Formats: sequence, structure tokens, C-alpha cells
Amino acid sequence: MKIKETKIYQNERLKEICSNKGVDYKSLQSLLNSVKAKKIKRVNYHQQKIVDTIEKGIK
Repeated sequence: MKIKETKIYQNERLKEICSNKGVDYKSLQSLLNSVKAKKIKRVNYHQQKIVDTIEKGIK
């Protein structure tokens, strides 16, 4: 498979798993994007994003 097709398939699979487990897909996607930002910028953005997502989920 090509990279774009694989990425699309993985996103669809992630949505399916999130719906089966009752997890908010947007929150999970946001956390995954923060990991990418952490690798690029080498900052503590990822930890803050986790805290923000948990606090938002609790409210």
C-alpha cells in the first residue's frame, strides 16, 4: 500500500476502535498530534496537552 492509503486506513481503524471503546476520537487525535509536535519541537507540549485533555474530559 502507499503511504497515503495506509494513513487513511489507520485513521478509519482508529475511529472504529474509539467508537467501540467509547473514547472521544478528537481528543485522541489531538494527543497523537501533540506527540508529533513534541518530536519536532522538543518541548513539553505533549504533557500539557495530556493534562488539558484529561481536565476537559472530567468536566
